[in-house]
Amino acid sequence: KGLPPSLTAIPPGCPFHPRCPKAQDVCRTDRPPLYDVAPGRASACHFWEETISERGDRR
Repeated sequence: KGLPPSLTAIPPGCPFHPRCPKAQDVCRTDRPPLYDVAPGRASACHFWEETISERGDRR
């Protein structure tokens, strides 16, 4: 929910942490690297593995 980050005022850390329900302290300080999560899919989230296991799939 919420608006995407402003391109002129991107927050430190993960640019989506202000509106992410899973955001933790690391999200506010460290920008996540881009992880290969499946063939043809990538994620820039510190918690991508947790999110995929909660969903039970690799959409």
